[in-house]
Amino acid sequence: MFTKIGTITIGVSDQDKALDFYVNKLGFEKIDDQPMSETERWLEIALPGTQTHIMLGLRGQSGSDRTGMTGFVLHADNIEETCATLKARGVTITHELTTEPWGKWAQFTDLDNNEFGIWAPAW
Repeated sequence: MFTKIGTITIGVSDQDKALDFYVNKLGFEKIDDQPMSETERWLEIALPGTQTHIMLGLRGQSGSDRTGMTGFVLHADNIEETCATLKARGVTITHELTTEPWGKWAQFTDLDNNEFGIWAPAW
């Protein structure tokens, strides 16, 4: 029936600042950038080579007004290096790297306090 998750939306307060953060600090690529209204645009990003995209929508318009844990978990091959790179780029780590029976885990926030997990499996 379904073939993939195409696009998910994250609410942001400033699309230009969010684009800069996701591209220059997290390593995403800009996929699409089209006007939607006088105040907002369809701003889509993705990790290189992936099918699932994120739309950076304005809070209260196409983006959620909710802040906190998004439920989105980014996978990392070398989580120690990933966390060190994020810290060096000024990204706020909200849960320092820990080792659990199910893998290694950390969390960070974007500029709008949207929180993401970072995971490296134990297997």
